[in-house]
Amino acid sequence: MEDSAAEAPGRKARRPTEMGRAAWKMVLVRVWQGIATDHLSIIAAGVAFFGILAIFPAIAALIAAYGFVADPHHVAETLEAARPLLPAEVFAAIEGQVDALLAAPQAKLGVASLVSFALVLWSARAGVSALMEGMNVVYREVDTRSIVVQYLISLALTLAFIAVEIVALFAVVAVPTVLNFTSIGVVGQTLARVAPLAILGAAIVFIIGALYRYAPRRAPARKRWITVGAVMAAVGWLAVSVALSAYFARFPDFNRTYGSLGAIVGLLFWLYASTFVVLLGAELNAQLELQTEMDTTTGRPRPMGDRGAYVADHVA
Repeated sequence: MEDSAAEAPGRKARRPTEMGRAAWKMVLVRVWQGIATDHLSIIAAGVAFFGILAIFPAIAALIAAYGFVADPHHVAETLEAARPLLPAEVFAAIEGQVDALLAAPQAKLGVASLVSFALVLWSARAGVSALMEGMNVVYREVDTRSIVVQYLISLALTLAFIAVEIVALFAVVAVPTVLNFTSIGVVGQTLARVAPLAILGAAIVFIIGALYRYAPRRAPARKRWITVGAVMAAVGWLAVSVALSAYFARFPDFNRTYGSLGAIVGLLFWLYASTFVVLLGAELNAQLELQTEMDTTTGRPRPMGDRGAYVADHVA
């Protein structure tokens, strides 16, 4: 419902940090209500379905792209750094696929595989397309772009995410090596152990933030209006992964129930929970924008109604 009260909390906030306790309380109440009204659980389940179809082609595309510029076996080294962040069943499923791809003849990962790379890239973008639809729901947008444009955007985002992961792979391999050879002793060794997780965490926040900014069909929001949700989603993803790790370890009947499908079911459940927290972060960002009447989009400030984004053009 529109609220025209000029003195409503947070109406003049130019950034989330300018909102007081009353405004934040209103935002969080609407986020809680939005879980049901925006059907986040159902959307997360749909995205998880497409995600499980896309995750293995995405891994293949990442290894193929990385193999063009460096030793693809570095992917396995980086995967070890992510072991503490992932449930055992999820890690096992991903590790098995990575090992199988790395064991393939080198020719299959070289320049001659450009056509195969394009095909797996096209398959990998299915998960991003599903996330784009989820973002449009959360941000109250109707995607009027043509199907060709939607496919091109999802493909561009997929390529961008792979590029970010390649940079993160380089950093995860190179930074600890450099730190281990520095003259700062124990401090350098400690930083070398922490650096891989910090780099992966920064990459996750960047990718989630890019989704919030470019996936929905709307005028892009300023970084300050997507950072809060991106950080919350990254922290939530870490908490969910740790919780699922504890759950899978505590209930050994899980594998006995699902048998050989245990790893796939665990991966599907992890994708569902991960997508849910990403959508929840987007919901938080959307409700923060709805709390203020100030322009939250990029570019020069425009009056409400001319900003090109529902949550920027309305107040809650």
